Amino acid sequence: LLTGLLCSAVALAAHPGDGHREIEVMLPMRDGIELHTLIFLPRDEGDNKTYTAIVDRSPYGYGDMEWLTDIFLPFGFVAVGQDLRGTEKSQGEWSMWQSDKNDSVDLGEWIVSQEWSNGQIMTLGASADGIASLQTIVYDPEWLKAQYIIWAPSDMYNIIMPYGDYKQETTEDWLMGLTMPDPDVVYDNIQTVYDNEARTDYWDGIAGSPERYANVKFPTAFWAGWYDLFVVGTLDAFNGYNTMSDESVRYTSKITVDAMGHCLDGDGFFTENGKGRTLMVLGQMFETYGIRPVSRNEIKNITFYVMSSNDEAGAAAGQFWTSVEEWPKAKMTDLYLTGAGVASSSPDSGDAEFTSYVVDPPADPAVTNGGNNLPPDIGGSIHCGPDDQSAIDSRDDVLTFDTPVMTEDLYLTGALMATLFVSSDAIDTDFMVKISDLYPTGEAILIQDNGIRMRWREGGLTPVYMEKDQVYEVTFSLWNTSWVIPAGHALRVSVQSSNNPRFSVNPQNGILLADPAYPGDNVTATNKIYHSAQYPSRVTLPVVNKHQLPKVHILKEMQKAYPELTLEMAQKFHDGLMGHLKKK
Repeated sequence: LLTGLLCSAVALAAHPGDGHREIEVMLPMRDGIELHTLIFLPRDEGDNKTYTAIVDRSPYGYGDMEWLTDIFLPFGFVAVGQDLRGTEKSQGEWSMWQSDKNDSVDLGEWIVSQEWSNGQIMTLGASADGIASLQTIVYDPEWLKAQYIIWAPSDMYNIIMPYGDYKQETTEDWLMGLTMPDPDVVYDNIQTVYDNEARTDYWDGIAGSPERYANVKFPTAFWAGWYDLFVVGTLDAFNGYNTMSDESVRYTSKITVDAMGHCLDGDGFFTENGKGRTLMVLGQMFETYGIRPVSRNEIKNITFYVMSSNDEAGAAAGQFWTSVEEWPKAKMTDLYLTGAGVASSSPDSGDAEFTSYVVDPPADPAVTNGGNNLPPDIGGSIHCGPDDQSAIDSRDDVLTFDTPVMTEDLYLTGALMATLFVSSDAIDTDFMVKISDLYPTGEAILIQDNGIRMRWREGGLTPVYMEKDQVYEVTFSLWNTSWVIPAGHALRVSVQSSNNPRFSVNPQNGILLADPAYPGDNVTATNKIYHSAQYPSRVTLPVVNKHQLPKVHILKEMQKAYPELTLEMAQKFHDGLMGHLKKK
C-alpha cells in the first residue's frame, strides 16, 4: 500500500532550468496527504546514472533553491526540498514536527525507489528544517547516510518552556508567521502548547533519546551559536549523536559553535567571528557528505568561538577561534551571593539572611534587552545578542551581585548554573538569573540568562505551588557559553522576577495557561533571595585556563584543507541560507 501511494505522485512540472532538470510533485504520504516536493537533478543525468540525494524539508517554502543546487549538484548529488505538512504548498495540518518521523521516511522510501537514486540519502536542515531532520532517525532508515544539522534543538520543551517559563512571544510570533493552507491551525498549535505547559508525553514525540541516538550509524555534524535561541538544544543533540550513537561512529560527530547562530543582530560585536566561519561549516559539510576526504590539520572535532568584551581588553584576552578533540574539562567554581551585593568565592558570613524586593510584573515588567532570542529580521520579534543590562540592573526589583575587579583574565567554557534559595508571599512567581561582563565604564554586557517558574520547579505533570515565606532551593541551567572576562572587568550576577518579552509575564496567581480564567488578577509579591551559610545562593561557573583553548586561524586552515572552496562560494551559501530563513 505504501509503495503504491508513493509511486502515484504526479509530476506537476519538469523543465531544464539552468541546465539541470527540475521535477515538482505533490507526493502522497501514508495517510493520503500530499506534500509539495521539488527535485533537482544534475546536468549530467541520464545514461542510467544514479545519485545520492541531499534532502531539506522546510516550513518556509522553496522559492529559491539556488543556494542548495549550485553547491551540491556539481558534485553529483540530487537536491530535494519538501514543504513540511500543513505549510506553504503542502496539504494537511501543521503539527509542530510530530508527523515528521513518518513523513521523512515516506519521502525517503519514494526517493530510493526512483531510477535516478543510488539508494542513499543525506539530510540538511537549518532551524525549523533542522528540527524536522532530527526526526528522520526515529525509525532507523537504512538509506540515511549522513546528516548536517544547523541551529536546531533536540528537545522543544526545553526551548519553548524552559523550567516552565513560557517563551510566549517567540513561540507565538513564529507560529503566526508560518504560511499554512488553513491559517486557523495556528491557534490549535498555540492551544496545544497551553494544554502541555507541563512536560507531558506530547513533547516526547519530538525529543531526542538514547534509543533514537542509537540509530545514528553515519557521519554527522552540527552548527550552533552561543547567542542562538536553540544553543542548549543543539549542544544536547550533538552530545547524543556523538556519545550515544552506534559504536561504529561514536565520538566522530563534529560541531562548530560561532558567536551568534540565528542572532544576526549582534554579529558586529565579535570582531573575528565571521572570518572563515561559513567556509569552516561548508568544509565541514563537505567532509560529512563525503565530497572530499581531507587531512584536517588544526581543525578538530569541536570548533568554537571564544567570546569576550568589545574593547581592547577583550580583544587581547578573547575574540578568537579554537578547535579541540573534546570539550575542555572545566573546574566548576561557585560564586556566592552576599548581602553586600558582592559575588564572592565564599558563602556570606554577614548578618543579613536575605534580600527582598517587590515585584508586580504585569504592571511593570523588566524589559528584555538582548540574549538568546529570535530577532525580527529572521522570523522573531525580540532583539538578541550581547546587550547592556545596566539600565535594567538599576531597577528596584533587580538585585545585583558583582565580583571584585579581575586582576587576571577569567576563562569560562561550558554550562553555567544557578542555585537559589528563595521564598515569596505569592503562591507562584518567577526567578531569573543573568550573568554579565561588567565593564570599567559601567556597561553590563549580557553573557547568558535563564529563569524558572516556581509552580513547575519539581518538574511533574501538576503544578506545585509555593507556601508563604517557605524557603525553597531551586537549581537551573543558564545554558552554555565560552567567554573571557578580561582583567580590569568584573562579573555581575543579576536576579529578577520578570524578563519580558523573552518570557511571558507571570501574574503570580497560579492560573495555568490553558485555564479559561488565564491570566486572571495580578498578585503583587514580595520575593526574597537568601544568602547565608544555611542558604548559600550561588552561581556555578565553568572555569578553564587559556592553554585549554588553543587559538586557530580557521580561514587559513580551511583554505588549506579545501582549496576548491572559495570565499564567494561560502558567501553564496551564507546568503542563501539567511535568505531562506528570513522568509519568515
